[in-house]
Amino acid sequence: MAQLMKAGGIVRMILFGFVVHGFAAQVPQQGPPSSEQSGAVRQNRALPAQLAGAQPALQSSGSSHARPEVELRRFSLASGASIEVSPEWIEREQMPLPPSPRLAPFAPRVTFLEFTALENPKMHSALRVATTTNPLLGGDEVALDVQMHSAAGSGRGLADYLFYFFFSPPRDCLDGGSEAYRKAKNRAEFPDQTVSPELSIRTYCKHAPTLAGFYSRELSPGVGYQFSNGVESASGIYPELYLAPMEKVEANGLTFYVFEAQSRSQLDLATVDHFNLPDEMQGTQADFFWAVGAPSPFPFFRDPQRKNVQVIQVAYAGLGLGPE
Repeated sequence: MAQLMKAGGIVRMILFGFVVHGFAAQVPQQGPPSSEQSGAVRQNRALPAQLAGAQPALQSSGSSHARPEVELRRFSLASGASIEVSPEWIEREQMPLPPSPRLAPFAPRVTFLEFTALENPKMHSALRVATTTNPLLGGDEVALDVQMHSAAGSGRGLADYLFYFFFSPPRDCLDGGSEAYRKAKNRAEFPDQTVSPELSIRTYCKHAPTLAGFYSRELSPGVGYQFSNGVESASGIYPELYLAPMEKVEANGLTFYVFEAQSRSQLDLATVDHFNLPDEMQGTQADFFWAVGAPSPFPFFRDPQRKNVQVIQVAYAGLGLGPE
């Protein structure tokens, strides 16, 4: 248990591993870096070494050069972005671009262009990396912060975003839930009705004993369909979540906005056993992060010199011991 790294630190390490080729090299040097900037540069080189091991996030004050060098793995996207991570991260089989057709009518409007799913069995963690169209044009970081802290189930908050695009329920569960909702809706509708019926159908899923299945279940054990005031919606069945304040991270010429949702529910032994997790994971909590980034400055507004800028979306799920 003492070997668990704080998930927030891991996410920051991952973001410092991103490079957009052809851009980072063009960022001008503006004199010698300050001590804070210099620390960030050194951290950028040392962080992947921490990711590779099971060392705690906070280490003793021994000399940093004693840390072993680690050969990194690079995962590249066709857009030109790449990320370097420790060799424990492995790529899952190719997955269809999100969202699922069953969820697409209800999900926020954004087009996914590339999607890569990575897993780290040693750290019991999952990582999703994608490039998408820019859904944030016309807004600003304040509006983004407000949106991501919207209530779970509103269709636009952080939990919903993770549910629709990154840790969705199994396909067969979505199919079964959609069919159950369709049948219930047909039974509730009569030709002489003048008022639309109110309808709510929940379907709980059976999740495979995999990391993907585990984090899908911890985010939402099922899917809920609703029909109210003539409007259909579908969202997760969420546990109580702690939403941390937004964080802004600058890394290698990129600007990321980072959001966290941590489950308040602790893992019980039955869950640990079903998903083949070590017994010492009992009592931990699932911790979810989502980050959106682009070459700085972040393209909230249309720029004639930077048209059709794609954004990087990163979702990370790990286990933690409580709010950081």
